[in-house]
Amino acid sequence: MSKKKTVLVIGLGRFGQSLCLRLTQMGHRVIGVDRVKARVEELAEEVDFVAQMDASDEEALLKVGAKEVDLAVVAIGEGLEASVLATAILNGLGVPVWARAISDIHAKVLSAVGASKVFFPERDMGAVMAEQIVHPWMSYFSLGGDPDITITYVLGKRLAGKSLKDLDLTKRHGVLVLFAERHGKRYVPRGDTVILQEDKLWIAGENDNVTKFMAWLGMEG
Repeated sequence: MSKKKTVLVIGLGRFGQSLCLRLTQMGHRVIGVDRVKARVEELAEEVDFVAQMDASDEEALLKVGAKEVDLAVVAIGEGLEASVLATAILNGLGVPVWARAISDIHAKVLSAVGASKVFFPERDMGAVMAEQIVHPWMSYFSLGGDPDITITYVLGKRLAGKSLKDLDLTKRHGVLVLFAERHGKRYVPRGDTVILQEDKLWIAGENDNVTKFMAWLGMEG
């Protein structure tokens, strides 16, 4: 998110709380709601607005300004009916909804009632951890999908002394240099930019291509 947005988070368990706090730290306006009073009170001093309420109640959602938010995240981790109803109501209000699923069937129902994105926090985190166990170098973002696109960084040691044009990483290795870091400062390298040993290059590519490139650099394992 580049501009300041207003995000409604429904369900203030550990995942929902973490999401609220991080969005707030990033400068966005957060509305958090949950049925459980203790969860609401825990975040009362941390985010813009919190409310104890039933998110399957359309009137209650309207009262907290649900119709005016840029995005709603249904982060309910228990109670399939509540998450489905909340998603359906928000979709009916014309609000983009990202919904948390706990099973494949749950995900299908959420999509059917209007969720624009369905996610599995536990499953996704497990996949990230597995990648980091197998590939310790991979401090990365995975965009998912088919093919899976990975964004990570590489060190300039093996590439030092050559320009990006000479290296031709996209043609030879199927990866694209997004930007670089040199002496703590970020910059966008040009084709004639000569890579230094201490440079850190942020690259993007299909997961398989990135893995092979890292092995070629000697950063694998």
